[in-house]
Formats: sequence, C-alpha cells, structure tokens
Amino acid sequence: MPPDDVTELRAEIERLRRLVGPSERSYADLEQDLLAARDAARGAEATAGSLRGQLAQMHVELARARQDQDHLQRAIAGGARMLTGRIGRSVRARLF
Repeated sequence: MPPDDVTELRAEIERLRRLVGPSERSYADLEQDLLAARDAARGAEATAGSLRGQLAQMHVELARARQDQDHLQRAIAGGARMLTGRIGRSVRARLF
C-alpha cells in the first residue's frame, strides 16, 4: 500500500471513531441507553394515559355527586317548605 492510502485509511478510521465513539462497545452502550430511554418514554406515556382515564372517571363521579347534592338540597328545601306551610296553616287555624 502506498503511504497516501494508509494516511487516508487512518483519517477515515479517526472520522468514524468520532462519529461512533472511541470503540464499538461505546456505540453498543449508546444503543442500549437509547433503547432504555425509549422504553422509559413508552412507560411514561402509558402511565399518563392511565392517569387521564382516572381523571375522566373522577370528573364523572364529581358530576354525579353534584347532582346528588342538588337533589338532596331540593328535597330538604321542599320538605322545609311543606313543614312551614303546615305550621302556618295550623297557627292560622288556631288564631282565626
């Protein structure tokens, strides 16, 4: 091999090492890190989806609780009006 070819090959090896890292093992480690990060991201997305589902369920339960509270307040107010109406009629009947 002529000396120019050897110099070019060494330059190419250095260029590739800068791209990949000091060794193929470093590249493999980076690939493992990439796969682990991808798996962690997918797990986080799954957790976020689960939490969105729980939040939606809590919104539904809150709406039902508010409806129940409204019905209860109306029933209490209606019962109080009926009671005051009876008392008023009773008092009027005794006074007049």
